[in-house]
Amino acid sequence: MSDQITLVFVGATVLLGVALLRVLRTERRRTRLEPQLTAITTVATRADRPVVSLRRPLQPRRALPALLGARLDPALAATGNRIGLPHLFASGIIAAATIGFTAALMQLRPALAITFGGFATLGAPALLLQVAQSRYQREFLEVFPDALDLIVRAVRAGLPAPEAIGFATREVRPPVGAEFQRMLDEMRIGVEMEDVLQHAADRVRVPDFRFFVVSLLLQRQTGGGIAETLSNLSIIIRQRKALRLKARALTAEATTSAAVVAAMPLIAGVGLFLINRNLMSILFVDPRGRFMLGLAIASLLLGIAVMKTLIKKTMH
Repeated sequence: MSDQITLVFVGATVLLGVALLRVLRTERRRTRLEPQLTAITTVATRADRPVVSLRRPLQPRRALPALLGARLDPALAATGNRIGLPHLFASGIIAAATIGFTAALMQLRPALAITFGGFATLGAPALLLQVAQSRYQREFLEVFPDALDLIVRAVRAGLPAPEAIGFATREVRPPVGAEFQRMLDEMRIGVEMEDVLQHAADRVRVPDFRFFVVSLLLQRQTGGGIAETLSNLSIIIRQRKALRLKARALTAEATTSAAVVAAMPLIAGVGLFLINRNLMSILFVDPRGRFMLGLAIASLLLGIAVMKTLIKKTMH
């Protein structure tokens, strides 16, 4: 049992050291770039031109190898850069430590403990990334209809689309306002509008925002009106939000029932442990008891996953 715990914590320490090394390398890179960024800003000021800051927060992910960085860059950008490489490493380390402690408590075989620990170490960062992306997309859709309404009013007042986006940037709160500001900054330094919109669509990963990008590109190529299209898009997003809230209300009873059913085995187990510890200790001491306990936990997790899937399908 002690060997398993030692193995898990040694692995966690190594992973933590790698994460800290990446962070330190990124900080050194930031220090090297500071004089160059200052010189660029100074030149722009002397030329009496609008100062456009080229500074961007350098994420630790920039120090990754090219192949892994190419995969993680878009995924981390889809979270609004709210999490970075240290968060992913920390989640993997915590998951590995949890599995190691559980394996030591249940006295699992080292090969089985290492297998579960490997899956947890890889699965926890992926789950954290997915949750962060979903949260960012929900927050984006909360504000996006208001931004569309402002753009529609500005376009109907005679402003071109880029200036309308700039108007929405000043009035709309993040994350939509921050994303629009980033788009404007890219256009001001000479990036083509088509590329700016495509980069934004790749970062946000929201279908409604991608439709907004396609509408702007078509309007730029054909010269047609865009106000009516964006107005209809805003209405559709609001209607879909209302429908999701209605579905959530209809499935609230099923969600509560699922939570109660999932909590009953835990409550019963704690109650039996308090009443008769010798009886419950068989599940931790005897190999057959540990096998039954592991099977019960797996069955409970499978049942929770099935109930969650059914509720999610009902909402969609």
